[in-house]
Amino acid sequence: MPDPLIFDCWTSYGPHPGKDEAERWRLDHLLEDMEFYGIARALVRHEQSIYYDAMYCNDRLTKEIAPYRDRLYPCWTLLPHQYGDFPEPRCIINLMKQEDIRAVHLQPARNAYPIHADVLGPLAEELNRCQCLITVTLTDLGANYQSAVDFCRIFSRCPVLIAESHWAQWHLMTAIMDACSNAHMELHNFQGNRALEWFSQRYGIKRLLFGSGLLKRSAGAARGYVDWALLPEKEISAFAGGSLKSLLGQGPSGVPRLSEEADEIVRCARSGRPLSVAVLDAHSHVLHDGLNGAGVAYSMPGGDAEHMLELNRRMGVTAAAMMSWNGTVSMDVVDGNMLIEELVQRYPEEIIGVSSCDPTHQTAAEIEESCRHLHQRRGFRGLKPYYTNNLSYADPLYEPYWDFCNRHRLYGLLHVAPAAGGLQAVKELAERYPEATFIIAHTGQSWTFAREAAAAVQAHSNIMAELTYTGVPNGLIEWLCHTIGAGRVLFGSDAPMRDPRPQLGWCVYTRLSLAEKKEVLGGNFAKILREGELSGCPLPI
Repeated sequence: MPDPLIFDCWTSYGPHPGKDEAERWRLDHLLEDMEFYGIARALVRHEQSIYYDAMYCNDRLTKEIAPYRDRLYPCWTLLPHQYGDFPEPRCIINLMKQEDIRAVHLQPARNAYPIHADVLGPLAEELNRCQCLITVTLTDLGANYQSAVDFCRIFSRCPVLIAESHWAQWHLMTAIMDACSNAHMELHNFQGNRALEWFSQRYGIKRLLFGSGLLKRSAGAARGYVDWALLPEKEISAFAGGSLKSLLGQGPSGVPRLSEEADEIVRCARSGRPLSVAVLDAHSHVLHDGLNGAGVAYSMPGGDAEHMLELNRRMGVTAAAMMSWNGTVSMDVVDGNMLIEELVQRYPEEIIGVSSCDPTHQTAAEIEESCRHLHQRRGFRGLKPYYTNNLSYADPLYEPYWDFCNRHRLYGLLHVAPAAGGLQAVKELAERYPEATFIIAHTGQSWTFAREAAAAVQAHSNIMAELTYTGVPNGLIEWLCHTIGAGRVLFGSDAPMRDPRPQLGWCVYTRLSLAEKKEVLGGNFAKILREGELSGCPLPI
């Protein structure tokens, strides 16, 4: 749908412990980012309400956003009154009416009170009477089914927005949503593949709300679900802001205008069109035909090649470097490699093969033969071991794999983990195999890791940084590109474990130049792919 009105249910601002020095946190940052990301209005909390007296922070929030009530709606943090550190329920309701507060936030785990009617009953009686919107994180519900259900049933007449659930909690959220018709969810931290479409089909779009996670998270990522949704326009409009407007009884009426400085990439996204520039996904997996999950806690609806490519075409992804899931994570390398070989032959213009290897299941001779077959004969360009075999990537058992990579100027994609030798192993490989390129996966997982990875990239010309991660820290891509250069940063999605649309939106809505975005989205990876020396194996780009 072209640029629907967005009413954000999940934003906050203010100082907080553990903030990175480059992290955005002030009220003016929030207002700037709302304009930048095209968000009309937002429900907002004060970060200090987690760490200091809740009523003091509620008063502070109300006063600080008073000049901006046309764009910001305050969400107060409430506590049970029994402990003497918060007003009694009837008193707090009167204060809320005076300040026109229409949504409240509860945090049982962080405020250390039990989820039980004996404690929450008096507050629930008042909130249920006015049917107030209640927000709560799944973590504050203990990430526990019974606690979440008890909470929703105590506040049975209130819509309860359960925020910050994660794609690994798909089964849990489904059970909660099944059990409680007043439970709602937002998706900024969920990002499960096709989650918007899956949950809307099961529960109706009105129980799903747009949340960005600003200021900590990039609202560009959250926009990805809106800009490239596979839903009717009416449902996209409800998700983007209509449902929250109905729950609050008020909301915005106009979409922020698109800046004249917006580049062609942003214009494509906000108009709901596939991107007009070359986009190469440097990091994706795939399931066998017809599968929707990968064991353990991994739900991946539409995780096979046919459905993944449907989303890629919707977004404008030219081609994706694809590895199996079972060959990497599950260590079933032979079966996984066979799947990718078949898919490369089926979709030669859209899938770039990436092999898997595991010396705990393969002999050196088997690894060498696999490389000859998959890379020299089938044209695979990437190599992807994984840490679940508890071997360092720099272990001598991997020598046949990396020797081949180095001889043919291919690349290795490495998920850094202590079990695989950490960043030290990546640096050792970069020095030992100078003709190969080593890509650090998930560089965008946190400010701390991004700083560590950036130092490794700066020290080694054949190390690159790939971004994908659920955390999508706001401003991190810009910081990384300015620190190591946009020419060293790559877009990746990690689909179908994650939905690729938020990961692409994270890269699209950045304060980078158009030229820098083109490098990150596809130009840099294209250069790596073209360095490979595999005669008789043409690239699809």
